Amino acid sequence: MNSMTNQLRAIWAFSKREMIIWTSYRVNIWTWIIDVFINTSIFFLISLLVGHHTMGVYGTNYVSFVVIGLSIYYISYTNLGDPFPRVARIYWNGTMDLYMLSPLSYFTPIIGVMFRSVIDDYPRVGLAFLFGWLFFGATFAFKAPIYVLLGVIFIGFSTFGIGMISASSFYLLNFKRGSEPISFILQDVIIALVGGYYYPINILPMYLQILASFIPHTYALDLFRRALLPGASLTKPVLPLQYVLKISPLAVDTLALGVMTFTFLPLGLYLYYAGIQKARKEGTLTRWQ
Repeated sequence: MNSMTNQLRAIWAFSKREMIIWTSYRVNIWTWIIDVFINTSIFFLISLLVGHHTMGVYGTNYVSFVVIGLSIYYISYTNLGDPFPRVARIYWNGTMDLYMLSPLSYFTPIIGVMFRSVIDDYPRVGLAFLFGWLFFGATFAFKAPIYVLLGVIFIGFSTFGIGMISASSFYLLNFKRGSEPISFILQDVIIALVGGYYYPINILPMYLQILASFIPHTYALDLFRRALLPGASLTKPVLPLQYVLKISPLAVDTLALGVMTFTFLPLGLYLYYAGIQKARKEGTLTRWQ
């Protein structure tokens, strides 16, 4: 119990340090508010082209549809894309070996330094909903709060698991220069194309819909849109897996997200641990100054 308490205190100390660094640059606050407002405005302008057409089973206007897409994007951008550059930062700063000589867990430093991105990106979710509702006519309902809560938990942990798989490549595969391919292929190629941030995936060819079935974003977006958008169907299937499993689409989404969470998270933590162990044996844990 004392060990867990000490780890939490260490995470708090890291997080507090990152918070101080982030808030010391006052312009950060204004730039990320403007960034969210501009992104929401762009999709509002696109919605003028879409007109009053409904978004299929999601039965609402495009701004409401895409605000949820932006929200999942912000969560994924942090959880999936942030662990690798944080490991790189610790390495190039020459502090990883110091952390590993301390009583800290292998995972405490990276979780702590990720807090800077958490405070930068997570509030954008609330701002996207606020701006969409306040200025652009987005409307939301809360028809299945339990599913929403489970969806938030599962999309958070599943994408973090993928992010840790990406971070493990820094030591396991020696990707120490530039960007690494795991995050690029998933985040910038597959998820950007078939994740469904900006359009329902059922408009894609079937082979791309099947590809989309293997990423958590597909199920999270479907779940949140069904549960939060007025007029969205709670029963009509859209995703390939929903046609296979003859149960509620919300239950299918939750089940798929749960399976991916309990697959990607342990795998990501294990691979990251294996990478640290490999670096310790080879003497490549940190960059010698």
